[in-house]
Amino acid sequence: MTPLSVQAFVFDCGGVILRDGNPGPYQLWAGRLGMTEAELRQQLWGGESWTLAELGHISEEAFWFHVAPSLGLGDERDVQQLATDIWSTWRVDADVLDVVDDLRQTHRVAMLSNATDALERKLSETYGVADRFDPLLNSARLGVAKPDERVYAELCRRLQLEPREIVFIDDRADNIVAAAAFGLHVIWFVSPSELARQVATLRQPMQA
Repeated sequence: MTPLSVQAFVFDCGGVILRDGNPGPYQLWAGRLGMTEAELRQQLWGGESWTLAELGHISEEAFWFHVAPSLGLGDERDVQQLATDIWSTWRVDADVLDVVDDLRQTHRVAMLSNATDALERKLSETYGVADRFDPLLNSARLGVAKPDERVYAELCRRLQLEPREIVFIDDRADNIVAAAAFGLHVIWFVSPSELARQVATLRQPMQA
């Protein structure tokens, strides 16, 4: 594969565009629920409830009530407050957004995220960045999630590009490995500065 072929850059959302900006709510709720922060994160994002939500089998709202019993939460107001507090931890990474905006001048920019059915609304109404990505592919709408190779096949179909024409950016190693095996160029996200460096390397031949 050669960088000369790159036509599109595709970004993951959580951990790349949206970053953990304030761990306080996790720490507060973990203490309240009698667990560590790591245990709370695992309960939320590592179990059956999240799998159902990211595949679109249950809604964003249903997800929080589905996971609540495993946390020992039974009061509806507590469940709703937990959801609100956890969403408040996310922040748009301004440095990553600068890379996105710069890329949009010369390339197609898309998003591929494992998320609930609330993703599009949150990116539009809460974070104001949805219009930067076309298409915006959400596992809950597709019914398949990374690292399943079918999600990368659908990405190529929606973009009408070959894998070698796409750069995929994600913070999870399993998603990066699967994307690379499918034939996409990949950038394993570790920091905004390293992202900018690798993007510059991949796009430079097109600007010569």
